Amino acid sequence: MLVLAVLGVALVSSLLTGGRLEYARNWQLKGLWMALGAFAVQTALFTQWGTGFVGEALVPVVYVVTLSALVVFLVVNRRVLGVPILLAGLMLNMLVISANAGRMPASVAALTGAGRVEEADLLRLRGAAANCILMSDFTRLNMLGDNIVIRLGGPVGSAYSVGDLVALAGEAVVVFGVLRAKPAGHQSEERV
Repeated sequence: MLVLAVLGVALVSSLLTGGRLEYARNWQLKGLWMALGAFAVQTALFTQWGTGFVGEALVPVVYVVTLSALVVFLVVNRRVLGVPILLAGLMLNMLVISANAGRMPASVAALTGAGRVEEADLLRLRGAAANCILMSDFTRLNMLGDNIVIRLGGPVGSAYSVGDLVALAGEAVVVFGVLRAKPAGHQSEERV
């Protein structure tokens, strides 16, 4: 919900300040297949549709591989406005995930505070669930883990990491910029 709200605000802000939807046609990303593939694999790993996609022991390895593919994609496209910010957020997440054997430390208190009681209970019971590991004294870099609660007017929100929020800021800048980037050779309209 937060992602859609922020990206919606970026889109509307860009349009209200002179951005144009038609400029998005000229936007080209190199290696887009890498990002789409990484997201498809993550969807298969972490949603009900992909339950059992790989064995539980391989989930952290496959997760880190998909994150690495996203890093490569962002590095290749680093000249796109906002991508360096997005890359910084992803690198913060990769740092903490790599330090914790391929899983993001998540605070049970934050998940509960966000209204995600079932997820918090599952994490408490199993110690690890999906791409998360129970945040404890034994997990590393907890300050970079999922411990920031954000709720947007509803009973259920989510727990975010610092890296998530930095990456989201980068995504918003990308969306804002895409609608403002004039195609090469585009002449400014003369106003009378």
